Amino acid sequence: MINDLTKVGIIGGSGFTGEELLRFLSNHPNTEVIAISSRTLLGQSTNQIVEGSDLIFIEPDNDIFYDCEVVFFATPHGVSMNLVNLFINKNIKVIDLSADFRLKDKGIWEEWYNVPHSQEELLSESVYGLTELNSSKIESARLVAVPGCYPTASLLAILPLLSSKFKIESIIIDAKSGISGAGRQKVENGLYEEVKENFKAYGLEGHRHLPEIREITELVSGYPINLNFIPHLIPAMRGIYSTIYIQLEETVDLNIQDLYELFYEDSPNVKIMQPGQVPDIKSITNTNNCNISVNNSNIPNQLVLISSIDNLVKGAAGQAVECYNLMSGFNQSTGIKNG
Repeated sequence: MINDLTKVGIIGGSGFTGEELLRFLSNHPNTEVIAISSRTLLGQSTNQIVEGSDLIFIEPDNDIFYDCEVVFFATPHGVSMNLVNLFINKNIKVIDLSADFRLKDKGIWEEWYNVPHSQEELLSESVYGLTELNSSKIESARLVAVPGCYPTASLLAILPLLSSKFKIESIIIDAKSGISGAGRQKVENGLYEEVKENFKAYGLEGHRHLPEIREITELVSGYPINLNFIPHLIPAMRGIYSTIYIQLEETVDLNIQDLYELFYEDSPNVKIMQPGQVPDIKSITNTNNCNISVNNSNIPNQLVLISSIDNLVKGAAGQAVECYNLMSGFNQSTGIKNG
């Protein structure tokens, strides 16, 4: 019955992430999308981005959003923090795909995002929405901050080691992203032509996902770790591909492959590849999966981890729907169709 469906809304629905969210939620068996906002596409039909969807894009301050049980934000940073309280105070749960509530330290957030943060008290309440790390906290949360795409690929690859007995000396993350991570506007303005037959690093002075990765690594491990993160743009539309060098302080005395397989044995969206296999982007495109390989290095006490995800699915909308499912008491993978 339609009355039994959970009513949800999407604020910021015209970008790549909003499109993926609408696609998943429109096909979710327990969900009814009743409102979606976009100032860019105001008054136009959602059918132009998701075939078969018949909503009309409205303003984000439309009162219909208060009829929702869950509201998703797929907005640029600096937007959701000014609106989230309006929903939280009406007992409406919020899942934020922007960066506004990913960091706990207000000062660090403001240093990296260059605007004042207006909701410091909610920074402490928000739950970091990495389901493989915080599933029980997500279940009872009012506000979930969905991790960034680079942090998702990086953290899933290093969580088992961070949680182990091994002391990590340093982590170097060499990460590549398809151009959709830059947003629809930049892609439509010709970003692909800029990177076609090209490949380059960016953000060497510091990328906003660095403090996010650093905060979680230190939270899980319990100690500070020397960490560097260098992102690159590749001439592909989708995908994150991370090669991660872990320098341990001592010799490994157990099978790391077994450690990873055991850590993720109950995680439906993480696949630990067999020795000799390596992830690629094509196999995870349009899926909510993360593929990880564990490799030895010719440098003593070093491991090389490789992970791949779809930045718009496991790195954004798919992970958000996982969080929604846990918050709503549904199976974690409900409504997330791979491929």
